[in-house]
Amino acid sequence: MDSIAVKPPSGAALASPKVTKNAKTAAVTLNSMESSVAFGCEHVRELFEEAKKPAIRNYIQILQAIHDKPSIIAQTHRSTANGDGRSVVSLRPLYLCLQCPDVMTEEVRDGHVEVKGHGFSVESREGYLYCHPCADYVYDPALETLRLQKGKKRKHEEMNSPDNSQLIRHNSTFVPCRAIGLRGLYNMGQTCFMSVILQTLLHNPFVRNFYLAEGHKPADCEKEACVSCAMDEIIIEFHSVEKTEGYGAVSMLLGSWMAAQALAGYQQQDAHEYMQFILNTLHLENGGSTDSHGSDCACIIHQTFAGMLQSTVTCDKCRNVTTALDPVMDLSLDLRSQAKKRKLQQNGDGGEKDFAIDIRDCLDRFTGRERLAAAEYTCGNCGGEQQNATKQLSIKRLPPVLPIHLKRFEHSKSSSSKLETKIKFPLTLDMYPYTTHCKTTAPTTKASLKNPSLSKPNSNQNINSPYPSLYYELSSVVVHKGKIDSGHYVSYSREGNDWFLFDDSKVVLVPESEVLAANAYLLFYMVGALEV
Repeated sequence: MDSIAVKPPSGAALASPKVTKNAKTAAVTLNSMESSVAFGCEHVRELFEEAKKPAIRNYIQILQAIHDKPSIIAQTHRSTANGDGRSVVSLRPLYLCLQCPDVMTEEVRDGHVEVKGHGFSVESREGYLYCHPCADYVYDPALETLRLQKGKKRKHEEMNSPDNSQLIRHNSTFVPCRAIGLRGLYNMGQTCFMSVILQTLLHNPFVRNFYLAEGHKPADCEKEACVSCAMDEIIIEFHSVEKTEGYGAVSMLLGSWMAAQALAGYQQQDAHEYMQFILNTLHLENGGSTDSHGSDCACIIHQTFAGMLQSTVTCDKCRNVTTALDPVMDLSLDLRSQAKKRKLQQNGDGGEKDFAIDIRDCLDRFTGRERLAAAEYTCGNCGGEQQNATKQLSIKRLPPVLPIHLKRFEHSKSSSSKLETKIKFPLTLDMYPYTTHCKTTAPTTKASLKNPSLSKPNSNQNINSPYPSLYYELSSVVVHKGKIDSGHYVSYSREGNDWFLFDDSKVVLVPESEVLAANAYLLFYMVGALEV
């Protein structure tokens, strides 16, 4: 979300209520209960007594700015509260100060009142008023009426104010509200594997914004059947035209066929393999090369999806530690061993046959310690002798978008099978327990409990956050239905606070519970807040 310059009119400074709770002034004529009913809270009453007209004008302008823009998954704004001017992408609502142009995240919001003394901010999705002294949302009859009207009913003189003219100019170029990518893709002959991956990219704000900002210029591209040009064509079509019917991604299908011979034809393909193909192809067609890896590459794909794993091997005899770094574009988690373990536990406890695996258990196993026999490890510190050792994987660097592949398919020379085990996955996933910093940090001591700053990672550590919690929010889910050789792919993606099912050309609004009950094959988690 862009910073909105909402200025009080000249000669009428917009006053700020005192931050002290239960503050009493000589001008108070209503008791606390009457004040709450008439004004929402006593602080709103104080604000209205001192500067009601500019407060309402600012609130109307903020509501118009909020509702004139299309709803997108991530909200971007220029960080004015920190004074550094950096762009911040947040999956959570932002807060627009009612009394100055600052736009803040929830973390910055509470400190804003201490710095500037401004007591009110407006939530960026529905326009709810947040009172900082009350530390809660407040209901005010006058402002609630404006909120429900979304700031549309306004007086003629207000429509012609200089501030409002500037607001209209800043928001006049946005696309219609319906043109926000909610369209299906026609199945052109068992192409559902391609459609679900394209939908996850269409609802990825980093990829979408790259193409909408002309990050790839088809007019300057000389490659025949370019996959990146096809991606640009789809995103522009979905976000510039008010259409609800399906779209035939013919150029993307042709480009995929020409770029990878194994994809040519109308046989069913694996969605995970297609995801790896299209990410690598978009990387190469947007300035990347076969020699660039992970964070070393400046292309949009690596900047969005590239992470780093660290492998640590410790010799049992000499305790020598060997480390290696491997770039990754997704995490592939084993389900079969976890399913067997869970089944044995259920049978031992006399439980039901139906059981589910928690994805956090899979991540624990993925980053857990693994014993290596002497035949599997040669220690250079022991003169090249074979030694028993312990191996452990951890995540050295997390990407902004983390795809997680659940290994449901198993192939052998004679047969192939699909694991139908139910997987539990949360809407918000804390990834810090699986990072290298967490694995190598000493257990929390009593001193660190008394002083939380002692247990925080140093800001120079190679992880995204200086805090011991990295929260990722679910943004898309890919599901495979049916048998391994005759199934069908569908996907779910989040748009604002709503979830949608994409089944070829069909798009359906679904409840959150349906998404969490899905038998997931691919999960896409996006970092909750990220400075870029």
